[in-house]
Amino acid sequence: MGTMLVSWQQLIASFNPGYIAICTASVVATIASGFVVGKWMNLYPVEAAVVTACHSGLGGTGDVAILGAADRMGLMAFAQISTRVGGALMIVIATFLMKVIY
Repeated sequence: MGTMLVSWQQLIASFNPGYIAICTASVVATIASGFVVGKWMNLYPVEAAVVTACHSGLGGTGDVAILGAADRMGLMAFAQISTRVGGALMIVIATFLMKVIY
């Protein structure tokens, strides 16, 4: 959806090696932390990693895409809860930090 609202020239110009490296590192770190914490808490580590990968998607649409690709649609309830609670928590933390910093 976002690609329809942005011109192709702006979209192509935004892709550079630094941007791709930061995005890749963020997603890999999120998935790795989900795997490690899932294993530590005696969950299925791969499924924990897939659910945490949903944080890097586009909300509910990203959850459907990621879980559909992983053939784990049974985890949709967990992905939706973690995406919504995680997103709300990040907004609260960011608001608090902005208040403290500024």
